[in-house]
Amino acid sequence: MATQLSPQQAQTFSFFDTTSAEWRMKAEGRMQRVNVIAQRNACVHRVQQALRSESLLDVGCGTGELVVEMARKGVHATGIDFAPEMIRACEEKRRAEDAEKARFHCCSVFDYRAEDESEALVSALGFIEYISPAELRDFLAFTRRVLRQGGALAVGSRNRLFNLVSFNDYTAMEASLGTHEALMNEAMAFAGGAGIEEIHSPDLPRPATHPRTRIDVATRHQYTPGELAALIRDAGLAPEAIYPVHYHAMPPAAADSLKHVHIDFADRIFETAPEERRLLPFSSSFVLAARKL
Repeated sequence: MATQLSPQQAQTFSFFDTTSAEWRMKAEGRMQRVNVIAQRNACVHRVQQALRSESLLDVGCGTGELVVEMARKGVHATGIDFAPEMIRACEEKRRAEDAEKARFHCCSVFDYRAEDESEALVSALGFIEYISPAELRDFLAFTRRVLRQGGALAVGSRNRLFNLVSFNDYTAMEASLGTHEALMNEAMAFAGGAGIEEIHSPDLPRPATHPRTRIDVATRHQYTPGELAALIRDAGLAPEAIYPVHYHAMPPAAADSLKHVHIDFADRIFETAPEERRLLPFSSSFVLAARKL
């Protein structure tokens, strides 16, 4: 890793380089929770199928499930991740599934050398929460450079709109920041069926740290769909589709108590309505797809 890590990235590296086995269990659906990794990956498959993309660069590839799945479809798929243990897990999976068109590199995206206009599809799922807003802009500039004309970006984010209805420490955080009105306006627009092209959200204040989750990283940035779409437009890409991920019919505290009901319902909703924008305010994550026109 040539890039000097920020405190946030150092904490991220420390966490992910010691949890590859657990991450694989999550990715393969062997844990009793909604498989957010699989839902996000399915969104990228939809983008790839729509565009018939023949190449993929997956940034922050984790244990490599998406890359190997794409390679088995005949896509030339490359995954990069800065955690060596994650890449070791990727290589194990590549060999076990004889995925000849899968390639993995252990590096930061900011050190990765890619030729201009070399990729048909770039994905980044569960990645942007671990980089600063300034680094996100650098990443989007990198994406625009490496994408071919007509190529696509599929980027996943934790959904800041969901903080309105999670009724936990994240809701209290938004109250302390005074963001409730802006979040509510965007949530109501999506609930009314507005398209991503109709949403124009202001920059919202951000906390230095976030309430704790199962992932032991103090700062995990969240974006609303409108916030992320604005940043993507500023980078010269055109947002085209948005996919709600991990729908909640109940607050997280109740979902933990009614785990089987929550998992079954969240999976059924995702399978039934993968592009229903009106579900966004109640989805804890989303994937936004954009094109280089």
